[in-house]
This record gives sequence, structure tokens and C-alpha cells, in this order.
Amino acid sequence: MAVVLHKRLEALGEQSQRAYAGLRGVADLMNRLDVSVGKGILESIEGEDPKLALSIRNLMFTFEDLLTVPEAGIRDLLGQMDKKTLATALRGASEELKNFIFKSMSSRAVEMLKEDMEVLGPVKSREINKAQLEAVAVARKLEAEGKLTLTPEAEDEFVS
Repeated sequence: MAVVLHKRLEALGEQSQRAYAGLRGVADLMNRLDVSVGKGILESIEGEDPKLALSIRNLMFTFEDLLTVPEAGIRDLLGQMDKKTLATALRGASEELKNFIFKSMSSRAVEMLKEDMEVLGPVKSREINKAQLEAVAVARKLEAEGKLTLTPEAEDEFVS
């Protein structure tokens, strides 16, 4: 299956806009697969084309997807993140995500984070994207360590 996906992605790679749509489709498909199956496929793609695998990974879970992470996981994530990176990442976040993250923090910590966000002043979108990718990388690391679940629990099925 990994070889088929890789060949299809290679065919799309020549036109960047279609490639992005193709990568988005692959990322959506990978998000629906069993974690171990998806990991195997990504590792296989990574062996052939590391940049392609990273592009797929980056589309699989986005900063806004943190809305699906349980509150305890958000607290673990916040404990591992640099405060300036978090403030920068939140500058480009939806109000819904900001409030979701603030809900996981003490009122004092929220006030300090809001002050940090204001002190930043204007921030380039490139810097916001970089900070959000760093947050997602920390979340992936915590998931690999078994401390966080990035897959929405509603999609987690029981097997009898």
C-alpha cells in the first residue's frame, strides 16, 4: 500500500497545487488509519522521500486540531512548551482554540500569557506558522511517549 501511495504522490508532485490537494487527501486518509498501519506507511514513504513524508505529517495534525486533545493532554503540552513559542503560536489561533487552551491554565498563567502575546507586537505569519509547527512537534513527541492522544476519542472504536 505504501508503494502505491508513494507512486500516486510522485505523479502529483509535478504540479504544486494539485500536489498539495493530493497531500491533503493522503494526510486525511492517514489520519483515519490505525496508528500502527499509518506509522508503517509513513516510515516506508520516509525511506523513499523524507521531505514528502514530512509534508504529509505536517498536514496530518495541525495546531487547530489541538481542540480535539483532552484537557489533561493540553496541560502536558503546555508544560513542555517554551512560553514565547506558545504566545507566538496563539497569535494566529482561532478564538475557540485560545479559549480552549486558556481553560487548561490557571488564571494567573492566562494573564501572563496574554501579556506575553501583547508584548510581541506585530508578528509575521511565517513566525506564527513556525511556532505552531513547533507546538505540533511537541504534541507528537508527547504522543510517542504515550502522554497525549492526538486522535479524537470519538473516532476511537472498541474492538470486541
